[in-house]
Amino acid sequence: MEVNDRVLGFVAEWFDPHPQINKKYLLVRASSPPCLFVDLSTTLNPTLLSLPTFPPTQKYYCETSEVEMKDLSTNRKFLKKTKIPPSLKEADFFVGANIILLARDLKLIDYADPVTRRLMEDVDERTVVVLSPALYDSVGKIIALVENAGFTLVDLKSTCLGNNMVDLETAVELLQDIDFNVLTRPEPLVAMSFRGSNSIQSVNKLIQASSFVGLAYPRTLDEAVKFANYFLKQRPTTATFEECTCCIIKPHAIKERLVGTILDNVASRGFVVSAIQTFSLERATAAEFLEVYDGVVPEYKEMVDEMCSGPLVAMEIRLKPTEPHPDEVVEKFRAHCGPWDVSMAKELYSQTIRGLFGRDRIRNAIHCTDLPKDGVVEVEYFFKILTNSHYIDGWK
Repeated sequence: MEVNDRVLGFVAEWFDPHPQINKKYLLVRASSPPCLFVDLSTTLNPTLLSLPTFPPTQKYYCETSEVEMKDLSTNRKFLKKTKIPPSLKEADFFVGANIILLARDLKLIDYADPVTRRLMEDVDERTVVVLSPALYDSVGKIIALVENAGFTLVDLKSTCLGNNMVDLETAVELLQDIDFNVLTRPEPLVAMSFRGSNSIQSVNKLIQASSFVGLAYPRTLDEAVKFANYFLKQRPTTATFEECTCCIIKPHAIKERLVGTILDNVASRGFVVSAIQTFSLERATAAEFLEVYDGVVPEYKEMVDEMCSGPLVAMEIRLKPTEPHPDEVVEKFRAHCGPWDVSMAKELYSQTIRGLFGRDRIRNAIHCTDLPKDGVVEVEYFFKILTNSHYIDGWK
């Protein structure tokens, strides 16, 4: 049958490595079922951005899940109808998302028309939850509570308020639900954002009905933006860069809403997450981080694809202060992660993190540091080199 006239459009950006420039595209897909139509151009035609529908010649059949590309600058077809990858789901399309489409890493940076904005803002509403330092050990349980209700994690960061009075006054003004004495405790403060339908009101009710005390959350969209801009942007990290190892929750696990469950599982094994933050990696960055596996692991390219297919959660992991030999954290944590080959992990080490949450050799839930000498190096890569330049966009 023919696609309904209602379509959703996004402004997508792609970094062309040869001329070293960002190119923008108009990406349009049918809202339901998940059929795609993509128009590509180095410059957008402004007259298209206000159109809620497209000419009849640009309606396509959805049953075959195909994609078609057209160059707007020449008005010529760039690609005939082609099957979209089965890994691409309707839920993968939202502002701030990274998608891999026909070997191109596209970042959806904005809505392309008012109709899409109106339709998507209802189902893609963002909210923020801030945990007081007293709840730091419950981060995993709180994230799992919200994820299990159908909301997807967008951003996450541990930070500290410090002793700056202006900083404290701003925080106290926003976090009126949290006692001041609790805010000044030595443990990190954690901010997180979620996306989903009517997320502000729904997540607030969820938290109010829970047994957790010491959380703050916005009541309106304007407040949510203020929370995100203050707590989730460029604030100091809580990473120590001492006797630590690096763990990364991969993008597929975020999409599957497993972040909270994995974090809680890590904590139950006696490890401390001393710093945590979401990052969105460009292909070159992901390839650089995984470079040691190039030529060693046959699935290297697929590993890079996974790491830049969406936001990931990077963590600094340490042993508890009471544990002996803190310098052995890399080896000890790696043993709990299990083999990177998930089939082997499930067969022989079923209670390891990969054995419990992995899907296959690429979607194996987490990355962990392999060599003791690389623990601090990998943590520094994220929390020093990247921390000031990468965060999840999408707040308007």
